[in-house]
Amino acid sequence: MGGFEKHLSLAREKLSTLKEAYQKRRYTIVGDLGIKVVEQLIEADAAKNNRHFGTHSDRHEYSNKNFPVNINRAMRKIWFAYGDLGYDGTDGRRAKSLIQNLGIILDFFEKRFGEQIEENI
Repeated sequence: MGGFEKHLSLAREKLSTLKEAYQKRRYTIVGDLGIKVVEQLIEADAAKNNRHFGTHSDRHEYSNKNFPVNINRAMRKIWFAYGDLGYDGTDGRRAKSLIQNLGIILDFFEKRFGEQIEENI
């Protein structure tokens, strides 16, 4: 558990490491951290309303109720890329797709939170 700032800080830390992993072509790490960034952003949003989650399904339910369809679609694409990269981590195309969808999500949350999360993903 944690507050908004804690979850946002964790999202930033994971995002920074994700970018380094992508540059080094460590695609299984990109998959792992991509979903973790998304989870922390959802948790940060929920923390603004004193809500906290213990399960993936709780986060999905919250996301489906509180975020636009296109954002949930981008989140699902990251989830599927995460699974694919876990089994075939050498696929740079899947990692690039994850990065592109994460950019959509980051743009949404930056506007929602009124602050920049990360420069140039």
